[in-house]
Amino acid sequence: MGTLRDLQYALQEKIEELRQRDALIDELELELDQKDELIQRLQNELDKYRSVIRPATAQQVQAQQQNLVLQPDQHRSKRQAISAEPTAFDISELCHVTLPFYPKSPQKGLPPISSPSLQPACMCL
Repeated sequence: MGTLRDLQYALQEKIEELRQRDALIDELELELDQKDELIQRLQNELDKYRSVIRPATAQQVQAQQQNLVLQPDQHRSKRQAISAEPTAFDISELCHVTLPFYPKSPQKGLPPISSPSLQPACMCL
């Protein structure tokens, strides 16, 4: 058996090894916690995207299945649209309205613009 000094030296070496292992374990645990947080954050984002994509995809799949199931004598359901025209307007009232005519080309003999209020606001140099 070794002397007391040899045993103390071996004990010190083992204690140092344990400290190094503990430091490595702490470092790895910290890295593991960071990766767990990253996984949780990415999982939340993925769930968010799935909640948007699944309903849209399900609607498309359902529409495709309905299109495949339709028989030749069946008709698709009509879509409803909104018109911007007023519905309470009587068209017969327009028969008596005359709209003014404005020619596209300038008429000859018109005087030039002389009033300052009719001239452009910016006179660029």
